[in-house]
Amino acid sequence: MKHLHCTILLLVLGFTRLHAQLSELQPKLTVTLHATASNTDYSIYLQLPQSYGKLNSHYPVILLFDAQDPTLFNYTSSTVDRLMYTNDIPNAILVGIVQNDRSKELGVERNDTTAKQFLNFVKNDLIAYLHSHYRINDYFTFIGHSLGGQFVTYALTVEPKVFRSVISISGALNYPSEYTFYQRKVLTALQNYVSVPHINLAKQKYYFSVGNEGFQDSGFKIGALTADSLLKQYPTPCLNWHFDKMRGFNHMTMPLVSIPAGLTFIYHDWHFADSLAMDVLLMHQTDPIVALQKQKEKIINDYGVDIALPYSVYYQFAKMCLSTNKILQAKQLAEMIINLYPNDDESYALMADVLHKQGNIKGAIQYLQLAQANSSIAKYQEKITQLQRN
Repeated sequence: MKHLHCTILLLVLGFTRLHAQLSELQPKLTVTLHATASNTDYSIYLQLPQSYGKLNSHYPVILLFDAQDPTLFNYTSSTVDRLMYTNDIPNAILVGIVQNDRSKELGVERNDTTAKQFLNFVKNDLIAYLHSHYRINDYFTFIGHSLGGQFVTYALTVEPKVFRSVISISGALNYPSEYTFYQRKVLTALQNYVSVPHINLAKQKYYFSVGNEGFQDSGFKIGALTADSLLKQYPTPCLNWHFDKMRGFNHMTMPLVSIPAGLTFIYHDWHFADSLAMDVLLMHQTDPIVALQKQKEKIINDYGVDIALPYSVYYQFAKMCLSTNKILQAKQLAEMIINLYPNDDESYALMADVLHKQGNIKGAIQYLQLAQANSSIAKYQEKITQLQRN
């Protein structure tokens, strides 16, 4: 009964950790990149996950525009950190672009020539740099607020293979009549895009939001409501979208709710469903290895790339198999974890537990020694000594 209660607790927590939160992101790095088309230098912020160098996989990228705003970047960083900790989003690399002139770089309606140059920088220079220097896959989530929302919505329609995952927060999609430069370029591009069938195009995700407070919000609300109407009028199977109209928030406070809401929407299909976890951990109706394989196939189908599932899923499934004497399955799961986390001490310690339960003391000692070699403290030495005495 005690084991059942523990399992239910783990399920309720959604495979999250039971210890105090540690930072999931490393400290911020700053690099300078040159934009070939505009002959301009940009400052780029990068934060790698703590698992970088330990996880044998490639990472998705979350990219924020307007990173020169310290409150926006810091809030995004802390939100990404928290959502990674709770396993609501996968381990990812956070990138922030510092705008030199946001009006010219993000303002498609007013400065479409320079905005397109900036788009080329993102698509060609920045992404090429990330691929050459970091272990990334081809799944990028772009976050833009205000003019940034205008930019990412436009980019979604003209570069769909790159901008497959977009979060537009209170995007400047509409302007009052006195703004004579406004020609409805972004909403027209969106309408043209969704009204035409797209064959063999990878699935895209589009989250957009707007608040209902503030005198300046009429243009933002009209633009968002128009986009909502267009997407309802022209449903397209290649675009999964969600619109939030947030009560009690204005243009400047919308990122507080839209960044976590947008990211959890984008990665909803990556998240291991509690119902499936219940089938494995409580009901024992689904083989854990089969469940993992199905989820991995679903991720590749939905995102077009392999995105590693949380360590805790593999670990808890393996522990469940050990506790129910499904030793061969526990061993397979331990092998999967070692393949994913070849530099993690707990991966080898888990395999040692499996071998110990099999009666393979020599093998258990060998894996504990590997665990010790990957640990900075003498955490396994006592256990090694005990087994050597047996």
